[in-house]
Amino acid sequence: MSALAARQREFARRLLDGPVDGEAGLAVYRASVLSNFTTALAATYPVVLRLVGESFFAEAARRFATAHPSTSGDLNQYGDQFPAFLAAYPHAASLPYLPDVARLEWACHESERAPEVAPFDFEALARIEPDRYGELRFSLHPSVRLMESAHPVVAIREANAPGRDGTPSRAEGRDFVLVRRVDGGAVVSSLDEGEWRLLSRIGGGEAAFDDSLARYVSQGVIAGFTAPPCER
Repeated sequence: MSALAARQREFARRLLDGPVDGEAGLAVYRASVLSNFTTALAATYPVVLRLVGESFFAEAARRFATAHPSTSGDLNQYGDQFPAFLAAYPHAASLPYLPDVARLEWACHESERAPEVAPFDFEALARIEPDRYGELRFSLHPSVRLMESAHPVVAIREANAPGRDGTPSRAEGRDFVLVRRVDGGAVVSSLDEGEWRLLSRIGGGEAAFDDSLARYVSQGVIAGFTAPPCER
């Protein structure tokens, strides 16, 4: 490691977790950096913020920043490890659903920033002969995220949306969650287990067929397909 790199690493360590007694400039800079990190996390995890309150969230964000400082100049990429941090954070142990709520919020964050792709090519599909349908492999839109939770995270998220009183429509039960992007925003849905597993198989590159495929194509959840070249 070069001398400059070593000095930069030491500065970064002291900035986030070192003593600042007698160094007013460093203290101001630290406060500014931590404030930026906290603001970025609050924008990505508004439901977590509402569930735990501002003081709890600010302290968790400070500890998270110390353990997982940003490695990118783009704060939109900051916070992917926050759900795992909350799962191990002892002060959040009384809220067992909190890490999964955070996972769902990160899935929404990723969904909204995923790339766009060309519309589903129905003309190309029409050229596939029916006896080759078993060779097709469908693909999910890049904005689609699937998650499973032991907690009713969709109801918790909905209950803590702006204008809601925080009371979920159900307090227990597993959730099989689909996140997709509509008009630039993340849309969250609970699926029955069968449909969720169907989409999971498609996302894993497996062959999967069901009456619901047409609906998911029309919703943009399934964005395309591939088929082996026809042998002649």
